[in-house]
Amino acid sequence: MRHCLFLGDAHILPEDRDFQARLSSFLLSLDGAFDHLFILGDLFEFWFGFAGYPFQREYGRVLDALRQVVSRGTRLVYFEGNHDFNMGPIFSDELQASVYPDEHHFEVDGRRWFVTHGDLASARGFRYGMYRKLIRNRLTYGLIGFLGPRLVLRVAGKLGALSHQVYHTPQAYNQERYSAYVNEQFSRGYDVVIMGHTHRAEVREQEVRGRSCLYVNCGDIKKDETYVTYHTGKGFRMERGLETKGKRTAC
Repeated sequence: MRHCLFLGDAHILPEDRDFQARLSSFLLSLDGAFDHLFILGDLFEFWFGFAGYPFQREYGRVLDALRQVVSRGTRLVYFEGNHDFNMGPIFSDELQASVYPDEHHFEVDGRRWFVTHGDLASARGFRYGMYRKLIRNRLTYGLIGFLGPRLVLRVAGKLGALSHQVYHTPQAYNQERYSAYVNEQFSRGYDVVIMGHTHRAEVREQEVRGRSCLYVNCGDIKKDETYVTYHTGKGFRMERGLETKGKRTAC
């Protein structure tokens, strides 16, 4: 039996104290009900795993909640996004998370899941593809580590605001590119494609060469308060709301 929860794309800012409190309460209310918590990237507006830097001042409320979730037996699975990468020892060691920088597949209940943040679809465009190569490489990681968290966090705040103006607009969303990316994974034999990044929540079934396939997107846990649950025998369900357990509604 599998019981999984998928969420992502909160883009949490250090000043988001109210949202951090609400998300933390939601996570604690799960109380071990899920064996796996999948975070599909961009939970934070910026994260880089600096050695020895705890991020307690910026994201302490959420990190403490994740510690509690893990202590209650839930396995954390983190897919790096385009705002949080090189997750570092807090996630890999302390939270014992399985961290994936790009994509990974799982065999669950006889079906093949393809899971990713989703920005690899955007990376097929020239501009974003170049940006991703510039950011996600060892040289840049070394430079970020050398500059240190204080300076980098200030710069990242300004770059993040610019990124939202350029990439987080209706005009920047290329439906054909994402659909082609998803269909490519179906053609490779995957039965379920699970991702975030687009901030558009959806659970959609489609026929691919006589096979019943499923596209799942967890949407935006902050703005729209959407996430996805999976239970063996019941399948995937889109849900909405960060209220305590028993008050959430299915979409």
